[in-house]
Amino acid sequence: MDSSRIRVIFHGGETVPLEITQREMNGIYLLALKGRLVLGQESRGLLTMFDNLVASGAARIVINLEQVIYVDSAGIGALIEIHRNTKAKGGNLKLCNLGPKLRQALEIARLLPIFETCPTETAAVASFREQQTM
Repeated sequence: MDSSRIRVIFHGGETVPLEITQREMNGIYLLALKGRLVLGQESRGLLTMFDNLVASGAARIVINLEQVIYVDSAGIGALIEIHRNTKAKGGNLKLCNLGPKLRQALEIARLLPIFETCPTETAAVASFREQQTM
């Protein structure tokens, strides 16, 4: 199981991290985010990590948003870009544990239907397994 973390510095040295923990389970890559997904190093760090992951051949990816405390429009833009790039490479992305505010923001922007969402990380992994058997 591979695990890595990214810590970013935000606004004048104040540490407001976006931690990204990456794990792999049976060919499914799990990214657990913790902190703020916002304009700047946070969203760029996520995009860079994702680009490296896809370049290494990852095609089934779950982003767990349970511990994300705030997402701005740049963070939503990063999720859209990740979704688009995953599809372009023939992969599949699932978001899980969306908080009520993020879910509402995606609904208002009419973006929720483009994402495949699952209530939990376990459900997301299980849905990949179900797709394999079809």
